[in-house]
Amino acid sequence: MKILAGEGKTPAVAVVAGTPYDSGLGAELLRARGIPADPHAMAGSPDEQDSLQYQDPGALAAAFHARLRELRARGTEQAMLFCNSLSAVVDHDRAALPVLSPVTVYRELFPRLRSSLVVTGNANPLVGAERTAWAVSPGHRMLGVSDPALVRGIEAGDPAAAFETSHLPATLRLAERLGLEAVVLACTHFTAVLPFVTAICDLPVVDVGSRLVELTGQAVADRALAA
Repeated sequence: MKILAGEGKTPAVAVVAGTPYDSGLGAELLRARGIPADPHAMAGSPDEQDSLQYQDPGALAAAFHARLRELRARGTEQAMLFCNSLSAVVDHDRAALPVLSPVTVYRELFPRLRSSLVVTGNANPLVGAERTAWAVSPGHRMLGVSDPALVRGIEAGDPAAAFETSHLPATLRLAERLGLEAVVLACTHFTAVLPFVTAICDLPVVDVGSRLVELTGQAVADRALAA
C-alpha cells in the first residue's frame, strides 16, 4: 500500500543513519513506495561513524536522542534507524519517537531460523545481532563476519567491484558448506550488493535494509488508517 504525501497530511519519516549514503538510500527507498522521507546522517563518512561508535558511543547516543527530540518538536511522527551498527550502539527502544530499526528485523527474523551467516559492516552490529538472537532465540547458531572495507567500497560508488574484491563470495560458499539456514545482510549498505549475493548463493538471503523499509511502510500505512 502506497501512502502519498497528498495535501501534506502524511509527515515525512525521519531516516536516521550513520552516513549520508545510507540515510539517503533509506529515504530514497521509502520515497519509491510513495512515503515522504527525510535523511538525517549522524556522521559524514564510514570512518567518522566508526570512530564515534568506538571512541565516544555516549556522545553519539546523546546526539541521536537530541536529534529525535528535535524532530518530534518539528512534527515528525516516525523514525527509521537505517543503520545496523548505530542500532547496536544507541538504546532506541525508549526514544522520543517511535523507531523501527534493524533490531526490529532481528526480533522478527531469528525465531524463524535455526542458524545463519550474519554479514555486517563493522563488529558492533554483530554484537547487536547476537544480543538480540540470545534474547529471542537462544538456540540460534550464528556465524558472524564483518567487512568495513566492503562498506567503503560501496560508498566509493562501485558496488560490483567492492563485492568482487571482498571476502563475501568465499564466505557465502563457506556458509553453504556449513549447512547454515540463511544469509543475513546486516548492513544497510549491503542492499547495494544484494543482486550479486543472490546470484551466487543458493541459501535464502535476508536483506535487513529492504525488510526494514517494508516494516516502516506498514507502520506508516497503519497510522494513516487509524487517523
